[in-house]
Amino acid sequence: MRRDANRCGTRHAIAATMACELCELREYTRHYCRFVYPFRFAILDCDSCDTPMAVLGEHRAVATDFERALMIEVLSLIARTRYGEGGFVIDDVMRQIPDHCHIHARRVPPWAR
Repeated sequence: MRRDANRCGTRHAIAATMACELCELREYTRHYCRFVYPFRFAILDCDSCDTPMAVLGEHRAVATDFERALMIEVLSLIARTRYGEGGFVIDDVMRQIPDHCHIHARRVPPWAR
């Protein structure tokens, strides 16, 4: 976001961030945890599909390998508690909001196990 703010002006960058549902991270769904170290991210329920998801705390589409691995590790802990061992798959396809990194833990239907 800093690059956008420097290149396009602060007002433009703030407007773009305000338009992103994931940047707002309003607490109208269940929030499991928030991290500020070693980087900002949160685990919360997706308001579209009601599944746990990890959301990067910075508005960018691609996480580093380290960020992605840690987000998946924490998300998997939450998903195992909710769905059981082997009861979920990690889905990092960003369908509705493709410009803000987020990763879902989707339930595997019982008939597919």
